[in-house]
Amino acid sequence: MPSARSASLAFMAGGLLMAVLWLVYTTVHGPTSFDQTGVVLGRSTLFWSLLLSVPPSLSVAQGLVVLRPHFDFDITRTARIGYGLAMIGLIVPVGLDLFVWGALGPPFFVPVLGTGLTLLAYGSWRSRRLPRHSLYALTIIGVSQIIAFALAAMPLALSDRIGGYRLYGLVAHLLTGLGWVALGAGLWKTPSLTPAE
Repeated sequence: MPSARSASLAFMAGGLLMAVLWLVYTTVHGPTSFDQTGVVLGRSTLFWSLLLSVPPSLSVAQGLVVLRPHFDFDITRTARIGYGLAMIGLIVPVGLDLFVWGALGPPFFVPVLGTGLTLLAYGSWRSRRLPRHSLYALTIIGVSQIIAFALAAMPLALSDRIGGYRLYGLVAHLLTGLGWVALGAGLWKTPSLTPAE
């Protein structure tokens, strides 16, 4: 069975990619909804937005798949629902971004991911299979996604006036990415976890 360290590496890789690629993406796009179509390494906004969407999400999803045996889904249905929503919130946007939008699409699934991670952490709280710090990290990441969606839902005129596009990315990608890195780093120090029966 894959160890917690495999999940740890997937979370850290996905989170680091998410944070770094957001810095590149926001440089080429700019702080408002108007795309400034900048160029980094000869590539424009569409390329960097797709890169920001796909590899980090797939890496994080891989980490959750590896960690799945360590969630005790028998304790509460809430954890099962949360896990399902989190996987939908990670995988479905990747497919849409790759095959429909061809770039980073609208944040329709951000609240699905946020709700899923929050429910997963809450539903796993009574279990002793995962360390508390990992459940705290999942909760913080989930709440960050919900806050990001609230920022994305602001009226465009207000959002552009305060650089809302950049604020959204700060929460949805940079802080969330650092949260995944923290989760992975915590799990790296806890390599021996007890899988659910």
